Amino acid sequence: MRPSYELRVGLLSATDEAPAAGPLAVIVDRDIDVPLDLARLRVADRSGIDVGDPCTVSLGLGDTAEQVFDGSVAEVRPDVTGTCVAAVGALRALADLRVAATYTDTTLGAVARDLAGQAGVTAGEVAEGSQLPWFVVDPGRDALTHLRALAARFGADVFADRNGSLVVRSLPGAGSAGLGGGLGSALDGGSAEVRLGADVVAVSGAHRPPAWDVVTVGGESPASIQGGDTAPWIVPDADAPSAQQGSGGRRLVVLEPLARTLDLARDVAAGTLAFGGRRARVLEVLVSGRADVDLGDEVTVGTAGGPSPDGLLQGTGHVRRLCHRLDARTGFTTRIGIALPAPGPEAGP
Repeated sequence: MRPSYELRVGLLSATDEAPAAGPLAVIVDRDIDVPLDLARLRVADRSGIDVGDPCTVSLGLGDTAEQVFDGSVAEVRPDVTGTCVAAVGALRALADLRVAATYTDTTLGAVARDLAGQAGVTAGEVAEGSQLPWFVVDPGRDALTHLRALAARFGADVFADRNGSLVVRSLPGAGSAGLGGGLGSALDGGSAEVRLGADVVAVSGAHRPPAWDVVTVGGESPASIQGGDTAPWIVPDADAPSAQQGSGGRRLVVLEPLARTLDLARDVAAGTLAFGGRRARVLEVLVSGRADVDLGDEVTVGTAGGPSPDGLLQGTGHVRRLCHRLDARTGFTTRIGIALPAPGPEAGP
């Protein structure tokens, strides 16, 4: 099927049937492990496009194009043969936000929704998470950095969906078992299947040990919440909460002031261990354009009959990276990065 597209950048509106500005190439690169989505456009005519203009990209095969990017123009680079336009995702507003705020008796979800509201970002699937005694945001770091760091403590990811809405959830490919407060599988994306020998143009895999085998979390002394005249000390005594998750020789020790209870210490230990294993087993497949697949979706890489390839090139996991590309040479293709569930200790890598 022929590729279809729709580009809206500032006042420019271009489709495959009405190719205003002469689009030459479109690349949309979205990665959960990278804070902001990126779209790069090559057009023959700048058509008034300027920095700060809103930008949406829809791609597809056949008559229907689905939105795959929402953001704004960050850079315009004209030359004698055309113009390169770089746009970043809608979470840029969170990356530009620097505020001071103190939250008490809160949750990860409440913090995320409040910061999104201040930045003017739409909150989509936002998990609630464990109950936190407090959390502080300071202007020394942007709001997106604060939020990503907080989510990582509980094994959750922060990213934008295809419409630019904020998503905070734990992906099973990161090993979400043991996470507290509703960060597990309560929020599920879509599902898709790609078949070796039919849909897949190329495939590669990488299997490596997780970042840590064991995570030990020590919390804050309870003395810090027993009056304004007491001092918070992180102390290795019996009164401070402490928890451990995992088994093995490679150990990470975390001193976490948020972990004032044993339950919180356990949640942080489990979340940190899970987050360290999110890229232990990954697959990357190149397929003909799949605009229907979004970050966080479940994807199964199977076979379409014939000789079975290496078993490490098959499996079911969750999408952590999408790179859509449309140009005259390759047509419309999608590169999908999939994180497979981390193996249990008995299975090995």
